[in-house]
Parts: sequence; structure tokens; C-alpha cells
Amino acid sequence: MISATDPVAVLAIFKAMDADENIYALVFGESIFNDAVGIVMYKTVEKIGIDQTKSSGTRVLEAAVDFLTIFFGSMVIGAMIALTVAFV
Repeated sequence: MISATDPVAVLAIFKAMDADENIYALVFGESIFNDAVGIVMYKTVEKIGIDQTKSSGTRVLEAAVDFLTIFFGSMVIGAMIALTVAFV
């Protein structure tokens, strides 16, 4: 389960206190990054448990490759979107 209670509360306090925008952006980005990694890790572990036909070493290697593919693929997509938005 994903719970955004802590970052939401911190961001609300930062907004009320007129905190520095850089601190706000860092906390916001860190909370999004943590949620994304949690989702990818959950899906990776779920995939390891479902496929019982392969050896455990093969399943772990495939899960690591899946994790890295999703992780770096998401970073590339995010960077491309950010560059496009910044250009526009």
C-alpha cells in the first residue's frame, strides 16, 4: 500500500511557512521517487513468486533485469518529457 501522508504533511507545512522552493522540490521529488521504486520492487518480487517453472537463480536474474529496465526506462521517459516541457 502506498501512503503519501508524510510527504503531503511536510509539503503542506512548507507551503504554509513559505519555505524555500528548492527544499519543497527536493521533498516532492524524493517522495515520488520512493513511491515509484516501491511499485517496481513490488511487481518484481511478485513476478519472482509467480513463475515457479524456472530455477530461483534464473528468476532472480530476470527480476533484476526487469527492475533495471523499468527503472532506467522510466528515467529516460521522465527526462524526455521534462526537456520537452522546458523547451515548450
